[in-house]
Amino acid sequence: MNRHPALTLLLPVVAAGCSGGNAADKAVLVSADGKYRVVHVADARWKGDLAKAEMESVLERLPKIDLVYAHNDPMAMGAYLAAKAKGRDGEMKFVGIDALPGLDGGRQAVADGKLAVTFIYPTGGKEAVEIADKIFKGEKVPHKITLPTAMITKENVQEYLAK
Repeated sequence: MNRHPALTLLLPVVAAGCSGGNAADKAVLVSADGKYRVVHVADARWKGDLAKAEMESVLERLPKIDLVYAHNDPMAMGAYLAAKAKGRDGEMKFVGIDALPGLDGGRQAVADGKLAVTFIYPTGGKEAVEIADKIFKGEKVPHKITLPTAMITKENVQEYLAK
């Protein structure tokens, strides 16, 4: 039997259409190509402690989790700490967003092998203010603005630790 990878999502808000059971044999969401299934979605409200508590509960119910995606580094670390406490951290990969610098940030967590990857995810606040200023001055503004991002892994984390 081909088993599809089981993913757990820790989001700031529960995604629309994600209601339903979280039993190990019932996917909450399935990817369009059918290769991946999301077996649990949780609202951790951007907080590591809430993600840790949610992950503790999930680990009791689900025997197999391949990947945990969290929409910020603190939630990813909360999930990692829960899995580590249960001795299950080696069974799954943890993905964070923000690539926060510093000893408690996602970059260091990747360097320490706690997170498999984190992504630099700019907020766009600076760019929004600059565009608003141009609009106010009557200047032309681009129709599309692409913000720089980067995927930080164990292979390239050293170049980002000093930034």
